[in-house]
Amino acid sequence: MRQFKIAMAFVGIIIGAGFASGQEMLQYFTSFGIWGIVGTIASIFIFGFFGFVIVDMGHFFKAYSHRDVLKHVVSPITSRVIDIFLLLTLFGIGVVMVAGAGSNLNQQFGWPVWLGNLICVTLVFLVGMMDTEKVVNAIGAIAPFLIILVIIISFRSLSTADWDIVAMNADALELSSPLPNWWISVLNYASVNLTTGVATAFLLGGVEKDKKVARHGGLIGGTVVGFLIVLINLTLFATSTQVASFDLPMLQMARLIQPWVGFIMSILIFFEIWNTAMSVLYSFSTSFITPNKKKFRYVLLVTTVAAFTLSFGGFTNVIGFVYPAVGYGGFIILGIFVYTWYKFCIRQKSYQKNVSVKPTEE
Repeated sequence: MRQFKIAMAFVGIIIGAGFASGQEMLQYFTSFGIWGIVGTIASIFIFGFFGFVIVDMGHFFKAYSHRDVLKHVVSPITSRVIDIFLLLTLFGIGVVMVAGAGSNLNQQFGWPVWLGNLICVTLVFLVGMMDTEKVVNAIGAIAPFLIILVIIISFRSLSTADWDIVAMNADALELSSPLPNWWISVLNYASVNLTTGVATAFLLGGVEKDKKVARHGGLIGGTVVGFLIVLINLTLFATSTQVASFDLPMLQMARLIQPWVGFIMSILIFFEIWNTAMSVLYSFSTSFITPNKKKFRYVLLVTTVAAFTLSFGGFTNVIGFVYPAVGYGGFIILGIFVYTWYKFCIRQKSYQKNVSVKPTEE
């Protein structure tokens, strides 16, 4: 059961505004046609591997923040550089999520974008006042329901599509992408999502006492993410002419099936967007002060207000700019973490006995 909670929390971290809505898939995979499908299959193995590694590292170092890992594995200068990059990433993706929340409710209900943004940051602040374990549980609570609905929508759309592969491929290649080719797109996509989720994934492992539970939870979560990428991209590949012009193509796909399906999908997408906003903005705040401190509420409040203020740049435009930049920077960081995992978690099992790892407090 604990493995399932960790797995769903990991999925909840990754499935945010661009993922759940289909906008990321459209730009990163669908736009490369058949080669984009090949890329999604590779993503199953990439996300499964890193889910295992990152959560295992969090368990090994009993981490509450990425700083609890960095201070033991790299030099102070390198740690500071990575720390700044991760903090900017967490906050930047948080802004994207808040913007996605407004776009979602605007597309489905016609509400003002600012209202959806405000509802999202308010929920982040209120849930962030809970203890850490409850926050982790909240992050993973919605994921199973969205997974089920995505599967239903995808199979319904795929079963009714006119499978003219040549025409579908031509239509997909008409879409624009911020990346130069499919294989760089695959690596960049994995990098941006894993870099975004690494701080909270460390926390998932850090609060779990059983190593096997932590490892298997991360592996299952990463693998589920990979299969969802394949499924959503196949669906968008088959229906791109109908949904590509919308900010949230998966929501439009649900609305084409039945209006009530679109209604349910919009609610679930909103909460998955909130999930990722919750994880990144909460992790950003815990990097400055531990959640059990009274002043934490003020740090979280300033963070959410700042994210709300900067969230009006346009959802699609923000994804096209922020995500590739984060992805390129994340290559180096993820490489360091893999080396660190092999060095400390695999080769030096006795290391943990000789080091006292305490949550970061500043």
